[in-house]
Amino acid sequence: MTKFTTIKVGKPLNLDDLKKKAAPRGHRANPRDEDLARLVNEVSVGAASQVLPWHFEGKAATARAAANKVVKASGAAVYVSSRPDMPGVLLFSRVPLSGRQGKGKGKGN
Repeated sequence: MTKFTTIKVGKPLNLDDLKKKAAPRGHRANPRDEDLARLVNEVSVGAASQVLPWHFEGKAATARAAANKVVKASGAAVYVSSRPDMPGVLLFSRVPLSGRQGKGKGKGN
């Protein structure tokens, strides 16, 4: 025997009610961006000597772009950096970190 499914019909709507309500626009913020905004806020009010790590999943370039977008939107003086010896981690601080971290002993060191 064939199984028939029933459809569910709701109560009738008035056209005027549909025209009054504006459809929601925009898109929901990414939960990652909400977490980053909290992290940036915490770093901006914390001690200047404090560095907070953020362990991300996925591509490093995507994570860095998201972090820089959140920092720029907040307007806080927070710096985002990474270290070669800490893959999968972005470091957030109130002072710029040296770009020479994790480099071997080379010329000039």
